[in-house]
Amino acid sequence: MTGSAIARLTAPDREVLVRTREIGDPAPALLLPSLGEYPVYDDRLYHFMLDDQLRNDRYAAAVARHAPGRTVLDIGTGQEAVWALAAARAGARHVWAVEVLPEAARQARETVAQAGFADRVTVLEGLSTEVHLPERADVCVSEIIGNLGGAEGAGAVLRDARDRLVRADGVFIPHRSATTVVALDLDHAAPGGRPGFAELALPYLEHVFSSVGRPFDVRACIPALRRRAHLSGAAEVEPLDFGGELVPESSQDRELVITRRGTLHGFALGVRLWVSAAESPIDSLAQRCNWFPVYAPLSAGGLPVTRGDRLTFSFSTTLSNDGVHPDYRLDGHLHTAAGSVPLSWTSTHHDDGFRANSFYRALFPMAGSPGR
Repeated sequence: MTGSAIARLTAPDREVLVRTREIGDPAPALLLPSLGEYPVYDDRLYHFMLDDQLRNDRYAAAVARHAPGRTVLDIGTGQEAVWALAAARAGARHVWAVEVLPEAARQARETVAQAGFADRVTVLEGLSTEVHLPERADVCVSEIIGNLGGAEGAGAVLRDARDRLVRADGVFIPHRSATTVVALDLDHAAPGGRPGFAELALPYLEHVFSSVGRPFDVRACIPALRRRAHLSGAAEVEPLDFGGELVPESSQDRELVITRRGTLHGFALGVRLWVSAAESPIDSLAQRCNWFPVYAPLSAGGLPVTRGDRLTFSFSTTLSNDGVHPDYRLDGHLHTAAGSVPLSWTSTHHDDGFRANSFYRALFPMAGSPGR
């Protein structure tokens, strides 16, 4: 039996009520928090990433092509040191593998030693923006792409790597990314009632709130979003060219044209990732992969739209006060035969309020609120 329930979790300064759904509930109703932006990785999340064959095959091919005989910088190597070891096995001259989480760095050293590559793979604990290498690397490989392209800090981190740690003609794996935006009709996908977080997500929510120091309106992902929920084609924003003129702060003006009659509830935001320059991108709004679409709510009740209506908007990315993780803002208008309706959405890394709109008030109800 499916349906929503209310759970309690412990946040740094209060107890928080959270609306939950069971695995197997209709897709738009089942949510997961966006986690890569925060230091909450565990074995489950690492293995989830390792199970993404689509991404892994492309990374493996790129590493095998570029690593032989070269020096490699692996940013965010993780406890398995997957790409550091792949580069060493491919014949890299030396690999510097950087990991910020102490326990993951310790496990990475053990993994490297057990694999017999301790002489060619050096695991460095800390932020890549604070490490120094004895020489600039020829190749930089990283897995710090978020559910939104730059959400995990790829723009700022890889700009620093390009400026300090990688040769001017160095190769970056992945090559580039873009965040994507599509208009969304949740009702058309599947009527699922009130949305809620999957029960398995509750410990992660606690960890995210703890890392920030308080509860806030965390980005919510719809992991099994169906294409039939799309009301438009996708627009690309937040372009990040990792080996080129990398600009993590930007603003783009875009337009989406509604392709069918429906109800506009918000946007789905995803990522397109070009692991290599010549390949087609991995597209999280069109393919099943380890990146999940992020839901950007606009209207609780929804706005009626029909084919040919237009959405014009400006999408801006600015770095938060930590200098690494971006804050996002979308401002625009829905243009219909009846007139123009203003639309806006903001999502910061750690400065958002709590229960700031109807979507989050439904996710985090107050004690005694209706619909419990």
